[in-house]
Amino acid sequence: MTQPLSSGVRTWVRTMLALSISGVLSGCLLGPDYARPQVDLPERFNAQTSVTAPPGAIISPAGASSASGSTPAAVALADWWTLFNDPVLNDLVANAQKNNADVQIAVARLGQAQALARQAGAALYPTLNLTASGVRASTGTAVSASGVGLQTNTSQVGLVTSYEIDVWGRVRRNIESATAVATASQYEQDSVRLTISALVTNTYLRLRALDAQTSVVSNSVKTRENSLRVAQAKLDGGLVSPIDVSQARAAKAASEATLSELTRQRAIVQNQLGILTGQLQLSLAPVDLRGLPIPPIPPAGIPSTLLESRPDVNRVEQELTAANARIGVATANFFPTLSLTGVFGAQSVDFSAFLSGQSAVWSAGLGLLQPIFSGGSLTARLDFAKAQQQEVLGNYVKVVRNAFGEVGDALVSVHQTLQTELFLTEQVAAATKAQELATVRYEAGYVDYLNVLEAQRVQNEANLAFVLNRSLRLQAGVDLFKALGGGWNKPTP
Repeated sequence: MTQPLSSGVRTWVRTMLALSISGVLSGCLLGPDYARPQVDLPERFNAQTSVTAPPGAIISPAGASSASGSTPAAVALADWWTLFNDPVLNDLVANAQKNNADVQIAVARLGQAQALARQAGAALYPTLNLTASGVRASTGTAVSASGVGLQTNTSQVGLVTSYEIDVWGRVRRNIESATAVATASQYEQDSVRLTISALVTNTYLRLRALDAQTSVVSNSVKTRENSLRVAQAKLDGGLVSPIDVSQARAAKAASEATLSELTRQRAIVQNQLGILTGQLQLSLAPVDLRGLPIPPIPPAGIPSTLLESRPDVNRVEQELTAANARIGVATANFFPTLSLTGVFGAQSVDFSAFLSGQSAVWSAGLGLLQPIFSGGSLTARLDFAKAQQQEVLGNYVKVVRNAFGEVGDALVSVHQTLQTELFLTEQVAAATKAQELATVRYEAGYVDYLNVLEAQRVQNEANLAFVLNRSLRLQAGVDLFKALGGGWNKPTP
């Protein structure tokens, strides 16, 4: 059909718009709409906060005692590790967030998912392509009626468009699925960042625990050196047998061997921190764990709805949304596909005639494709989508229940390590007093050296047990922050 240029454009545009609008207005969404599944969970976590800490044992971020279970008005979800009030830890986590390989992988995967979501969204718009061709043809003298060979030039240029009218919502369901996958990838990145932050913090606390153990054992070495000098002096004065000196030397050597092992372990943990943060030449000065502030204890009865802040729970819910939308895509495949096509351009045997309205050509058409027989392929795809949705649903329930269990475990560890610290504090004080008395009585000749050795052993083990429990207590706090997705808010009075 050939018409003047302006008239052809108007007719072509009107036809395309009319068919597009009718398709959108008549469109529907097949398949089930997403609804969050109900998972039976207790309304609140069972947190015991009746333990009373010794004075100065717990330090809140503001510096006030939090032994009674009080918490700040709000705990920042984004930077919970700053509650340890340690600039070195803050720098380590910041470097890990920037340089850790797992974080970089998660960022790249997020970019891929977002690109696929944009690609799926492009299906809502018509495609527009430019075509052009030029043909030069020649006919032989036997074909020509005049007996003379003819040569012709045909030139063609045009815009070709195609558009699928989303009557059944196949495209929109596909976009819904791709968008949910991209959102899930964002939550996956958040989950990786949270995991890396917790891993760096716990590794750093292990390093500081080794520093504290090193300090304890170093003091033990000094104590046993003094005991060795006393035993040697008493031997020189003929007051004791050589057994006391040999026992003192053996005890001192045992402490030095323990100190060497702690040095080895610290170097390995420091290397692990360097890998996590991307600082392979990392070197940190020793800091005693017992000098670090302790994060606050959550209030009693914190609600289980805090699990909604966990990125892994949000991620698996988005995966469930995507699987639900894919059922709609598979359902829409049973229905006819309507496609709209159009061409507008010019065709002429003379290139100069392109500027003339007489060369304009256009066409618009509506196509329909209805599946009749596919050998059960479409039904199999729908069954697969439904089964996949059920698998993701089961995974969602599993993740939510595991999340609740992780919070419960962390709460138990937080409160029980606090209870243990109360007993260990008493043990350290009593063992230290006993060791001092045993040393004085040995020097005065009232007890033999075995009493001194036993008192030193008990005092050393008590100090090490206190340090290890303090490390577990701090790491339990980190696990609680991680299990809650970053922290909690104090209930409004």
